[in-house]
Amino acid sequence: MGMFERFMEKASLADESEEYLDDEGYEYENYDEEAPVSSIRAVTPAEEVSRIATCWPRTFADIQTFADEFRKDLPVILNLSQADDAARQRIADFALGVCYGRGGNLNQISDDVLLMTPYSVRMEEHRADGTNRLGR
Repeated sequence: MGMFERFMEKASLADESEEYLDDEGYEYENYDEEAPVSSIRAVTPAEEVSRIATCWPRTFADIQTFADEFRKDLPVILNLSQADDAARQRIADFALGVCYGRGGNLNQISDDVLLMTPYSVRMEEHRADGTNRLGR
């Protein structure tokens, strides 16, 4: 017998003489005490970003520094101006993978600067012409 059939069998075995009515003067027969209900608690809002890490990796060996900061859900500014072209590409690829793996975004600020934003941080772009754009 499948799970659905067992469920239907148990659901149809209910004693039909039991009455569960509302508060309009009817009594509840064979009704157990209500289960305790916990009160609704507000979800604590996410903390405002109070710190942004800035890193200047020169070689691929320097990636642990910014990856550890990003794993703490901190935005990270990567300044790649001191890295050579080969290291710059590897560092950028690694940063993109870290952001993707943690559900964040990698934003290019300039040719040498990248901004890694965790999932909890939304980047907004405000342009001089008055138009705005969300990064997510």
